[in-house]
Amino acid sequence: MYIKSNDLFKETHPEKIYDNIPKPIVIADHLLTPDNMGSMIRLADNIGASEMCFLGVAPTHSLSKVKKAAASSKDNIKWYYTEDDDLRKIVGEKKIVAIETSDDAECIYDCDLPRDVAFVVGNESRGIREEILRQCDKIVYIPVPGPTRSLNVSHAAAVALFEWQRQMLGTGVESGDG
Repeated sequence: MYIKSNDLFKETHPEKIYDNIPKPIVIADHLLTPDNMGSMIRLADNIGASEMCFLGVAPTHSLSKVKKAAASSKDNIKWYYTEDDDLRKIVGEKKIVAIETSDDAECIYDCDLPRDVAFVVGNESRGIREEILRQCDKIVYIPVPGPTRSLNVSHAAAVALFEWQRQMLGTGVESGDG
């Protein structure tokens, strides 16, 4: 029988994950489309991230489209644009994990993701800029078995964020021993 998600999660309390670990930060490097920006805000809200940071200039001509795509999430989470490319200023001591195809990337399912983390995704056509990638502590890729070998930026972020959540729950953090 169908049940509304708010009713289901009211009973299961998935937010308890943050009783024992820091909330992640999500960073997007120079996204181009308002729909993707809005989807990223919604995803960051869904995972319970502390903030959603967009590297680059705010798209003033299409900010209403970003907000529309984000829906109610636009009011639930801190999100902002910055032209500052120094990730350490943005994330502090968090480990920075890039979601990118790269020579030195690890398969996301074969590595341990850090507890205190900031995830970075790249531009829809060019990926993460080299100067941003060099600041990352780890680079992970998502194996894509179908004929189209790349994921939409928000889909890639969703896979990574929920794999991170799965790993954190598997370490016992929900019960306080992680």
